[in-house]
Amino acid sequence: MQPISLDRFGDPPHPFPAFTASVCNLRPTARGHVRIASPDPRAYPAITPNYLSTEEDRRTAIAALRLTRRIVTGTEALKKHEPEEFMPGPAFQTDEELLKAAGDVGTTIFHPVGTCKMGRASDPTAVVDPAFRVRGIDRLRVIDASIMPTITSGNTNSPTVMIAERGADAVKRGD
Repeated sequence: MQPISLDRFGDPPHPFPAFTASVCNLRPTARGHVRIASPDPRAYPAITPNYLSTEEDRRTAIAALRLTRRIVTGTEALKKHEPEEFMPGPAFQTDEELLKAAGDVGTTIFHPVGTCKMGRASDPTAVVDPAFRVRGIDRLRVIDASIMPTITSGNTNSPTVMIAERGADAVKRGD
C-alpha cells in the first residue's frame, strides 16, 4: 500500500485523495535479457524484460489483480472509506482484460538482478564463478546484484551488501 496515486513514478500525484494497492510477483518465471547494443561504451544496452511472457506469470498477474480487488472492496477495514477503483478500472473483468491491464500498468520495482549469474562451472548459463570472476576474462570480477541467479523475495539491498562484503574478501584473499 502506498498513500499516493499517480500514473507512473516521477509523475505528479492524481488530484484526488487516493492510495495505491500494489502487487508484486516475487518469483517470476519469465526471463529477459540485456544485450550490448553498440560498440560505443556510452550507448545504453538493449534491455528486453519479457514481462508476462510465461503462462505462470500471466496467471499470477490475473490472480493478483482479483485478490487486490477483494481486499480493497471486500474488507471492513477499507469499506468505510468507500474506495473506488481508478486503475485498471472496474470495466476490466475478464482474464484477458485483466492481463492486458497488468501489461499496461505493470512496471519494474527497480530491483532487476541476474544479468551475470553466479554458478558452478557445470552451469552453461553462469557468467561468474563462486569467487566472482567472470569466466573467460582474466582479472575481471562482478560483485553486485547482477550475480544473483534469481531475485530475492524482498528488497535486494541487504543481499547486495553481503555480496559486496564476500566479494571484497575474495579480492583481498586473491581467490
